[in-house]
Amino acid sequence: MRKVIRKNLVYLILGAIILVHALILTKLIYFPYPELFIYPYLTNQGLKPYGQILDQHFPGLMFLPINLDNLGMTTPEVARIWSISIVVIVQVMLFITGSFILKSKFKALLVNTLFLVWQPFFEGWVLWIDSFLPLLLLPSFYALCRRWFLATGLLLGAAIVFKQTIIPLAVFAWIYIFWQQKSLKTSLKFLAGVFIPVGLMFSYLISIGVFWDFWYWTVTFNLTTYAEFGRGTGPTLAHFTRVLLVFGLAFLVIRKIKLPKAQILLIFLIGVLLGLSTRFDFVHFQPSLPFAILATVYVLDGLGRLGRFGIISLYGVITVWWLIVFYKGHLGDRVISFDSTTYELAAKVRNYTLPGEKIFVYGGAPHLYQMSATLPAGNIFVFQFPWFLKVAEGRILEGIIRDRPNIIVSDRVVKIEGQTIVEFAKDIDQYINQNYQKIDSVGTTDILRRKS
Repeated sequence: MRKVIRKNLVYLILGAIILVHALILTKLIYFPYPELFIYPYLTNQGLKPYGQILDQHFPGLMFLPINLDNLGMTTPEVARIWSISIVVIVQVMLFITGSFILKSKFKALLVNTLFLVWQPFFEGWVLWIDSFLPLLLLPSFYALCRRWFLATGLLLGAAIVFKQTIIPLAVFAWIYIFWQQKSLKTSLKFLAGVFIPVGLMFSYLISIGVFWDFWYWTVTFNLTTYAEFGRGTGPTLAHFTRVLLVFGLAFLVIRKIKLPKAQILLIFLIGVLLGLSTRFDFVHFQPSLPFAILATVYVLDGLGRLGRFGIISLYGVITVWWLIVFYKGHLGDRVISFDSTTYELAAKVRNYTLPGEKIFVYGGAPHLYQMSATLPAGNIFVFQFPWFLKVAEGRILEGIIRDRPNIIVSDRVVKIEGQTIVEFAKDIDQYINQNYQKIDSVGTTDILRRKS
């Protein structure tokens, strides 16, 4: 029995790390982005992505025929299971990749331990597009290390279908492959892999007649209106110092730049981090976090005993302090965007409507359509951020006037980026005030009925 335990000790420790990680995620507050519920729901109700569901992201599992809605992720409870499942799979991938990079299963366990430490901290309690990307990026990294160029391209192409910010990484990988292999045939094999999933995505968008809408929202809009009005504020000093500790040490991998594994680690670190050019929210570090941790352990493994002891001691003290602060503020059962008020509001909307009925949500929770089994008036949906309504307010108002919905849900005091919605959607607000009257309310949100 002891021999069996000793032989499988590394796997028992890995299992314990994964179990602790999963348990931690069940005890933290949780925020599954509403987009992950409303976009697939509307897609499955027949609304066309980009043409009627106005959004700036690549389709991923939100807008394609196979999406989160028909895969069963329709409630925050199920979403949390998805979040935990993603983390479990990433932990296993990290162990496999770490064992290969470090040539030691026990050293790989340090990678898993650090992922357990930092994944919750970097908004691992949030589920967003970035949360899914390590499932594709880690195996693509492993494939590139093994010189499986077609597989590398396929995986990076699939990642691009989720998020266009992966394009720079794919370009860096292509340059690296061409530079290393000095072979046009090999680099074309990689490009073919990239273009298979991306080409299938384009073919689908063309087939449903929304390619130019897709181009406008994901390219033109992002480079113009969103670039001017929608970019978040830069990092605070507290944010920056936390990122510097976790990611700064990883960049010391440049000391081993002559080694292929170090080169590929650096490519993935820089390539994925370039996607942070618009927003500095911690969740956007999730795709690059596995590579930062791999690079950190790779760097520590090459240091002398004294240097390693000094770095680990300082790193450990700061980490413990930050984690104490983090867990004090994030333990709890709160589910953001799915509080009791939102559930009560959805129930009242269902009482006033029939399934599939057209309504309009003004300033309220955008996923109320999904929660109440209703559809947006005019078959036009957009998140009501100032930068979106600057472009789309006219289309939305036309849809409301045309469909004349019986019910409107209105929260006029909601603030977005420091502005109340009545400041940047005045035409819609004026029309609602003239044609609708209050019949019910939940908190600051009113349920309005069309005047007879």
